[in-house]
Amino acid sequence: MRSELAVREAKSSEYDLVADLTMSAYKPLFEGLDLPDDLGWYGAELRDVKGRASKAIIVVAEVDGRIVGSLAYHDDYAEETREGNPENCAGFRVLATDPAYQGRGIGESLTQWCIDRARTDGRDALILNTTDYMEAAQRLYRRLGFKPYPEIGYHIGGSQPVEVLGFRLELRD
Repeated sequence: MRSELAVREAKSSEYDLVADLTMSAYKPLFEGLDLPDDLGWYGAELRDVKGRASKAIIVVAEVDGRIVGSLAYHDDYAEETREGNPENCAGFRVLATDPAYQGRGIGESLTQWCIDRARTDGRDALILNTTDYMEAAQRLYRRLGFKPYPEIGYHIGGSQPVEVLGFRLELRD
């Protein structure tokens, strides 16, 4: 029996499920690092789906009625960038796939939803930030045509420094 995948906007009643899913997807990325079990301030940000929903659309991927992926789609990503001035660009953040469903096209389906929405809305590009250690995500973005966009990249210092990378997909020829 073939499973059906659907991508849709989340209901506010699903935000707790999305928060749990996001933590389960991101937590393995930090194994072996000297971080608290709840990932500290970053974990709090990952769990804050309601906060993201105040300025973005929370989008979920469902397989047979079960939420297995999510992200936050921003119609105007300029408010999410620290550097650069990406005018008329949509973007997304916090792409997460349930670890049991990784490698099955969930992230690609969610990203494609964003590409389609940004095109429909007449945006010039779809942009995003990811980190240097999220290699699977980088491979997905490159395969879908995203190019490095260092204008919105930045560095997070501290005991566990992180390089935040920018990517951009042009939507107009």
